[in-house]
Amino acid sequence: MTRKRADDSSALERDADDPFAPAANAGENGRRSIDWDAFSHAFAPVALRTRAIEVSIATDRDVYERGESVAVGIEFRNRLPFPVRLRTDSPERWTWTVDGATAASRLERSIPDRPDVFSFARSERKRFSREWPQRIRIAENEWKPVDPGRYTLAARVNREDAADRGLVAATEIEIRE
Repeated sequence: MTRKRADDSSALERDADDPFAPAANAGENGRRSIDWDAFSHAFAPVALRTRAIEVSIATDRDVYERGESVAVGIEFRNRLPFPVRLRTDSPERWTWTVDGATAASRLERSIPDRPDVFSFARSERKRFSREWPQRIRIAENEWKPVDPGRYTLAARVNREDAADRGLVAATEIEIRE
């Protein structure tokens, strides 16, 4: 009597329509991949996720002559070794301001009033740069030069509770005559 081994038989063959058959491209040993973004969002508390994100803003100098452009660097960094997603108040995930004027403008901006998310891979840094020409927008086609003095530039995740959750950073510059 000859014995057949299971792998020599057709016992392990599956019909393609069989819902219980492993996928052909399931990967090594049929392991399933995990959506770590969704996993961390579901299981990491909001307090941990918001503390994970570090916000920083910097300029290339502290003092500028009147009329010089100010180079601004903004960075958001996930300090955790797993992905993090933060809910935002709108599709505009972050904003920057000059003395409270969003994007150096006194005009109301039309941004959709629907929440979105700001996603970070594990230990990811997101860097942005802006240039401020020392002007504040006061009308659709009108910009007013600022006077000499001290100005606060800030960046924040676009959430109502950003300041309470440490998702804001600021720096101060001086403009001389």
